[in-house]
Amino acid sequence: MKTHLKALVVTILAFLLMVGGYKWISSRNSVSTETPVSNTTPMTMPDSDMTLLDGKKINIKFFTGKVVIFNFWASWCSPCIEEVPSLVSLVKADPNIVVVAVSGDQNKDDIYAFLKSFPDFNKAPIYVVQAEADALTKQFNVEKLPESYIFNTKGEMVKKITGTINWHTSDSLEYFKSLR
Repeated sequence: MKTHLKALVVTILAFLLMVGGYKWISSRNSVSTETPVSNTTPMTMPDSDMTLLDGKKINIKFFTGKVVIFNFWASWCSPCIEEVPSLVSLVKADPNIVVVAVSGDQNKDDIYAFLKSFPDFNKAPIYVVQAEADALTKQFNVEKLPESYIFNTKGEMVKKITGTINWHTSDSLEYFKSLR
C-alpha cells in the first residue's frame, strides 16, 4: 500500500511540475505583446528609398500625413500568414493607413507564391519590400516575426507590436484615428 501511495504522490508531483513548466514557457513565448514607446525620444521613420517587388523605388516621404505600419513578416511564418487578412482589411477600411510590408524571405519566388493566396497584400496602400529587408531589420532591431512598428502622421513611432494580432477591429480603427 505504501508503494502505491508513493507512486501516486510522485505521479501527481511530476504532473504539477509539467503543468507549471508549460505555463512558465508559454508566458515567456507570448504570441502578442504591445510595447508603448516612450515620448522622450521617439524613433522616426527611416528616410530612405525602398525597392518594391516590381523594382520601383519609393521614399518614405511619399507617405507624409499618413499613419504608417512597418510590418516585418515572411511567407513561411505561420503567425504572419494568420494576420495578413486582418491587415488587408484594416487598410481597406481606413485609407489613411499605409503598410510597408518588409519580407524576410530570401527570394522573390517565395513571396510571389505567397501573394497568389493574398493578392491584395501587394496592392496600395500595402507596399512589399524585400531588397532592403536586412538593413531595415537591423535598423528596427526586429527580434521575431511578425513584428510591427506603428508611426503617427508626424513620422514618430508610437507602438511596437510583437506577434500576431487582429488588426481590423473597432478599437484599432479608433486608435489609428487618434494618431492623426
